Amino acid sequence: MIGLLRNNIGAWRNRFVNDASFRHLVRASFFSLVIRVAGLGTGFLVTVITSRYYGADALGIVSICIAILSFASVIGKLGMDVALMRYIAELFTKKNFAAIKHVYLKSFRFIVPVCIVITGILYFFSPVIAGSFFHKPHLSELLKVNSLFVLPLVILLVNSESIRGLHRIRAYTFLQTSAVSIIATILLIISLAFYTDKFVPVSVQFISITIASVISVILFFKLSEWTKHGRDAVIDSRKLIRTSSPMFITTIMQLVMTWGGTLIMAAYYPESEVGVYNAIVRISTFTNISILAINSIASPRIASAFASGQTGEMKKLTMEATQLIFISSIVVFLPLFFFPHFVLSIFGKDFTGNEFSLELLLAGQLFVSFSGLASQVLNMADREKNLRNNAVIAAVFNITACYLLIPHYGITGDWDGGVEPALYLQREKEIRFFYFLYAR
Repeated sequence: MIGLLRNNIGAWRNRFVNDASFRHLVRASFFSLVIRVAGLGTGFLVTVITSRYYGADALGIVSICIAILSFASVIGKLGMDVALMRYIAELFTKKNFAAIKHVYLKSFRFIVPVCIVITGILYFFSPVIAGSFFHKPHLSELLKVNSLFVLPLVILLVNSESIRGLHRIRAYTFLQTSAVSIIATILLIISLAFYTDKFVPVSVQFISITIASVISVILFFKLSEWTKHGRDAVIDSRKLIRTSSPMFITTIMQLVMTWGGTLIMAAYYPESEVGVYNAIVRISTFTNISILAINSIASPRIASAFASGQTGEMKKLTMEATQLIFISSIVVFLPLFFFPHFVLSIFGKDFTGNEFSLELLLAGQLFVSFSGLASQVLNMADREKNLRNNAVIAAVFNITACYLLIPHYGITGDWDGGVEPALYLQREKEIRFFYFLYAR
């Protein structure tokens, strides 16, 4: 086996030297990975500071608020973020900045009103959500404040995907993975000298989201040469909605599988338990760092290749990306899986004792990483409806399992309810992915 691995490394080294496309993918992925590591590192630091100096309750409060904001932002985006990335990537290849400006403005005609309505609903129903659903009426006023940050978060997420469509991968990666956590780390460290209230960390998150949102607007306007071009109506509203609708449903279903467990746990357990759960989730995401980094490079190129009818180029890109993801995921997975007690002890004594839960989730995340860019290829190549259908089935399975298991088994029940649907979704994506690439 060692000999086989040595041969593969040698083959990859030769390809890096001789294949310009592969070399660009590796280099761009490396820089994206560095930025993502910085984002995950600062996010990890925020979690450690919050849990150690403000308590597991404070981390639980942050988790509840971010979970609500995540659901609200997905509805507010309407799937426009991924659709914009796809169309902007196609238009950028043609250097049609006027059309980019038009489709960007058209998407916000739908996004802004929807976000305002969502904010109003969350604001006025905060007492009901806090008291009747979470059984934590003392969070009512905080949830009202939380609702005001739906639009800033949506603007940040939409702009980051739009920047990815412009092939500005470093700027996209910074906004998507690092901006909020870096700002939050700085503000939290400063706050330690003055405040120890458990609501400080969530307030820092709100401020960080707002600042990152403003930065995203400035970057997109600059990179898209906003003031130099007019508007060219190449893509109409009907086409934009037709593309974004399946992506919207898929994203909601994936979000349900990501955050549904957090919300159900918050309804049955105190904030401290929710905080422990969130910390373990954050640790497990380290396994996916390579797939996220490589995806940020590959997706716009896959969209451009599909628009140009270059199926061979799509196959090449996906196979190269899958190989890189495979080896890098193993490197991250092994130390986390074999030393879970040490990793959890970093957060404090309240977090140890959940080693089995961490190992189970890491195993599921590793399986997802091995599958490569199946969902990204389907989304970029007019197969978003197939992905949507799989995501709906998996999400229904996930929520049902979490609802039945969490009240009785707590965190372990959440993993059992979350990992199996994720494995199902990934297997179905792989089947459709390989059928699309090789059975045409």
